[in-house]
Amino acid sequence: MGIMSSTWSDSRVVSGTVASAAETQIGSDINIPANQTWLISGIFGSHPQGGTFRISVDSLPGMNGVRIQNSQEVKALSAGGNGSAELYPTNFVVPGPAVVQMFTTNAAASSGTAKAMISYQVTQG
Repeated sequence: MGIMSSTWSDSRVVSGTVASAAETQIGSDINIPANQTWLISGIFGSHPQGGTFRISVDSLPGMNGVRIQNSQEVKALSAGGNGSAELYPTNFVVPGPAVVQMFTTNAAASSGTAKAMISYQVTQG
């Protein structure tokens, strides 16, 4: 009998209060298990102050990963009347075990909730 594998799509959202203009991790680490490979297909980052955000994957140390924040609205992909704020398309293949972290560098130091999301396809087996 051969090795069985399965594939599905999923997403994760991390959030945390950030009151700094210095780079700050958003929420907790996202751990990719040893028996899974993730194709990270999209990322999104927001904070009320605007700025940039970054994805970091420990097994991809040369990746820059910095993007301009998608939105200042943390409750939806875009605030009403502000147009569309779509996910940034990405194509990172990450075999586990690995750790994914999301960071924000805000345009101002005012306190607010930072949120980041990754969408990915998992192959397990």
